[in-house]
Amino acid sequence: MCRLLAFTSRERRTFYDVVGSDFENFVALSAEHKDGWGIGYEGEVIKDINPANESELLTQTGKSLETEGELFHLRLASKGITINIDNNHPFTHGTTTFMHNGTIRPASSIEHLVDADLLAQLTSTTDSERYFFAILTAAKKIGLIEAIAATVKEIASTADYSAINSITLTPDFLIAVCQFNVAEQSEWTVPFHYELRFAKEDGAIKVASTGWGHDDWTPLTNGKMLVVNRADLSYKILDI
Repeated sequence: MCRLLAFTSRERRTFYDVVGSDFENFVALSAEHKDGWGIGYEGEVIKDINPANESELLTQTGKSLETEGELFHLRLASKGITINIDNNHPFTHGTTTFMHNGTIRPASSIEHLVDADLLAQLTSTTDSERYFFAILTAAKKIGLIEAIAATVKEIASTADYSAINSITLTPDFLIAVCQFNVAEQSEWTVPFHYELRFAKEDGAIKVASTGWGHDDWTPLTNGKMLVVNRADLSYKILDI
């Protein structure tokens, strides 16, 4: 169970440039989501096992790393999944970067959706990386956007899960998914824990979990997928 923050911009910028001083409010959520953090961009990742609000590396990275798009993940490890750097998000494969919020139980229950060659490349014990590789498997046949929707539908209809929220970043797209089990959202300290919100302003599109303000951003509600074309920041919201 985690917190997600992402942006895409037409110019190279830092998280501080895009989010402003409220970036620190998001980082403060790591008081609860304390099992490490990670930033993903351009097929690269920076990860730390320390809580984000105690990480000097994050302070340096958030203010200095300039890209045209990044994913930022605060981790609260699901029960039974080890706290270590390999299990931290985001995950990458080629130029595709991915992060997830929620739990799919057990992780092995979705391995049948992953091609053998990708199963052999797993670096973590998480359900999240298996979810990512299931998308990549489907994308070989039907393309990424369709693969994300199809994989979410398959997991939602066949697996035990709390949420399948995710954000995927490629050179062409930023894609955010909101899909959660309504029966499980009341256990958290933050209302509407699994909803995502987004905003297009100041030459960027930003997507984030709730709990740090920005209630004025547009909700991405349950069963919806936001697809942003990074070339011109146009976007559409699709039913999953």
